[in-house]
Amino acid sequence: MNWSSIKTYGALTLVSLFYGINYSILKIVVPEYVGAYGFILFRVIVASAIFWIIHSFNTEKINWKEDGKTLVLCALTGVAINQLLFYKGISLTSAVNGSIIMTLTPVLVLIWASLLIGEKITSRKIIGIIIGLVGAIIILYQPDTLLTSGDWKGDILILINGASYACYLVLVKPLMKKYKPMTVVTWVFTIAIIFVVPVGFNQASNVEFSTLPSKVWWSMGYAIFIVTVVVYFLNAWTLIKVNSSVVGAFIYLQPIFATMTAILFFDEVFLIKHLFAAAFVFTGVWLVTMTKKSS
Repeated sequence: MNWSSIKTYGALTLVSLFYGINYSILKIVVPEYVGAYGFILFRVIVASAIFWIIHSFNTEKINWKEDGKTLVLCALTGVAINQLLFYKGISLTSAVNGSIIMTLTPVLVLIWASLLIGEKITSRKIIGIIIGLVGAIIILYQPDTLLTSGDWKGDILILINGASYACYLVLVKPLMKKYKPMTVVTWVFTIAIIFVVPVGFNQASNVEFSTLPSKVWWSMGYAIFIVTVVVYFLNAWTLIKVNSSVVGAFIYLQPIFATMTAILFFDEVFLIKHLFAAAFVFTGVWLVTMTKKSS
């Protein structure tokens, strides 16, 4: 392995680490100090401002007649629905549950690709989808004798959030081929403000900023600057070096980092069912994302 590969895979590992930690970090902020929807409003507005500062050095223009509708759909699925449901869901369920459910994203991308652009689903991929969904069901099923800090309602929201983000990945791909990534993401976040303001305004306006402890400020800063801005740049850079399937495969590391963080610092409990669920999910995603040579 050469130095370039080491740097690329190192960056992808950092992305998974940052995302994995984020599941627990968010539980410091939401919902005790800031409502989930209110926090999303702050996140989208601040992130948009940062992206516009960076984008100001780029004079690229959008062809609104051809791509305006797609950008609006990307803002709706990739930021508004995706983030609103994720933050609300993670406030209800455990970091462990949320991180494992999100590993279904590559499977959900396959389903959307088939529905939206007619991509063929092979029998191997169908088996992978079924196995992955079994893993999600294992997480969602919680009999009284096997309760965790997770809540099935939060799990469902995380699952829908993953489906929304997967749809976004399919919709945004043609735009990434036509424009620079920074141009696309800047407009996606900007348009998303229109969707999140009506939902998050009341919660955001009720936040008493003067009373927020330092841990909440640090947590919000981490979610906005690290998970939004830094992670975006790392992902954009790695996509130049490797194909998207390699980038997507590194999502498998998120449950590991999320579980380690939750157990070490937030006193969450890891159950045997999580191990079985992860095994099903990873197997399903692996079958779906196998290269054609392996078919």
